[in-house]
Amino acid sequence: MNKILIAAVGIIVIIGGVFLLSSNANKNSTSTQTIVPTQTETQATTSPTIQEDTASGAAVTLASNGFNPTTLTVKVGTKVAWTNKSGENATVNSTPHPTHTAYPPLNLGSFADGASVSLVFDKTGSYGYHNHLNASQTGTVIVE
Repeated sequence: MNKILIAAVGIIVIIGGVFLLSSNANKNSTSTQTIVPTQTETQATTSPTIQEDTASGAAVTLASNGFNPTTLTVKVGTKVAWTNKSGENATVNSTPHPTHTAYPPLNLGSFADGASVSLVFDKTGSYGYHNHLNASQTGTVIVE
């Protein structure tokens, strides 16, 4: 009987430790913007790639029907700014939904209608993102 009790307590301690470690890891990954980008899979999209790279950066607009452009191709070092014109709060979060683990620096959080958030992409790759509050709204930034 004592062996069963000791085993049960041991299992509970291990599960609790795993929960705490994963909870702390999630807090740490969303609190920093200094993680180096890694290449991820490109999300499929039916719209063409649109180059909107300018000397000062590139722009994506979120309207009530989604991100425009849905696919943006930029050069390394480009600052991409997302402007919310959807009429409600929105987010920019990396894929996959709901864990946002593919590229944590792209987890830019919530921003109000009329506000903007931005990120400088400093490594080549394809970075999928979505509006966590409406996960059907997706986009991709391709960095060359």
